[in-house]
Amino acid sequence: MVEKTEEGLPELSGLSLLVLDDDPAIVRSLVRVLKGLGAQVTGVGSLREARQVLQQTTPDAVLADLQLKDGTGLELLPDYLRKHPAGAFYMITGHGSVDNAVEALRQGARHYFEKPVDPLRLAEHLVADLGGALARDSIAGQLERWLLFRDPAMAEALKDLPRFAASDEPVLIQGETGTGKELVARALHGLGKRASGPFVAVNSGAIPDTMLEAELFGYERGAFTGANRMHRGRFEQASGGTLFLDEIGEMPPAAQVSLLRVLEEGAVSRLGSERSIPVDVRVIAATHRPLTERVDSGLFRQDLLFRLNVLEIRLPPLRERPLDIELLARHFLGNSLRDMGRNDAPPLLTPEALELLRRHRWPGNVRELRNIMTRLAVRLPENVREIGPALLTPLLPDLSPNNENRDGVLIPKGTTLADAEWLLIDAALKEADYNRSKAAKLLGIGERTLRRKLNNS
Repeated sequence: MVEKTEEGLPELSGLSLLVLDDDPAIVRSLVRVLKGLGAQVTGVGSLREARQVLQQTTPDAVLADLQLKDGTGLELLPDYLRKHPAGAFYMITGHGSVDNAVEALRQGARHYFEKPVDPLRLAEHLVADLGGALARDSIAGQLERWLLFRDPAMAEALKDLPRFAASDEPVLIQGETGTGKELVARALHGLGKRASGPFVAVNSGAIPDTMLEAELFGYERGAFTGANRMHRGRFEQASGGTLFLDEIGEMPPAAQVSLLRVLEEGAVSRLGSERSIPVDVRVIAATHRPLTERVDSGLFRQDLLFRLNVLEIRLPPLRERPLDIELLARHFLGNSLRDMGRNDAPPLLTPEALELLRRHRWPGNVRELRNIMTRLAVRLPENVREIGPALLTPLLPDLSPNNENRDGVLIPKGTTLADAEWLLIDAALKEADYNRSKAAKLLGIGERTLRRKLNNS
């Protein structure tokens, strides 16, 4: 159901719009009305200014006058739709220009409005054409403190997150390595009633099996060799807040039994003590492994899975949310340049460079994209305004035209040792069809070592 303002107009919160007309009064009027409905609106008076705006951002919709002093709004249509195929383009026409407006419809415009534009009709068309974007941006706006996304696949995956945040039940987050599972857990914590309490994160796969229970539940002085003082475990540390158990599928069987008991009793016993300590903790777990398969293999307890998987969120891999690639790439590149003391606007990615990024399989997902943009920022020459394929191919050599169908791994001249290691890992993952166990064998390392390298990349 579309929300309405007090005046009966549809609510447009979250939509970004570009208004183009060489009559300043019309631009001011439309910008005022659309902003009043909650949209983010940029108003310009020339084709040149509109093109400059589209170089820097991609609005959800464009409203362009047909006749301009420096051309026609119709000239903007193919560039906009090429950059944003799902966007909505509308024409504004004066009396007697209907034939030209019809031609605009043939070329992909959604509708045309004769002057003066009726705000109610315009708002209704925006809702009808971009209802999915409105819903998407609604959830994206709520989560922008923790997560950055625009793709419908990500919005669909996170649509229930605010409702889950209001609950105190356990949540299981599933998704490939690097998809942002901890960020989702932080959003659940930050939007919930425990936001003022602690958020404690534990990577179950990064702690030696022999030490995991001691880390989770704590221990008394003298409980084992080297226990020279009492230690409060992560459950105690998180009391009153949230405990995030990352890579829960890697948890050894003994720790699974102890975890199940804590979840059922709401209390922990430190190693070396029989005293039960009440803990008030919401548990959020995450895994890149399908836990049902682990249960079938006898590696994960079915009763623990039932206890953890009360509410579930499945995150799509980056390759399945292509609309987010440009958004995230510019965000990470800008952050890296600012960290280096370069405060100017980040260079634009050319269409060819974006296509290169979209063709990549992203085995490391968002974490890999951030890593690549950081490395790109370090290599970026001063005063570069555009980033083309030439700057990206050394970081994505598997997509280089000269490297397609080549056996082995091409390591370009000047590649650092860390980058060369990533190229080898990436090649092994592709060879193993992204099966980490097989990739680890190809590399001659253990699966835990490979996982640690992916997490740290």
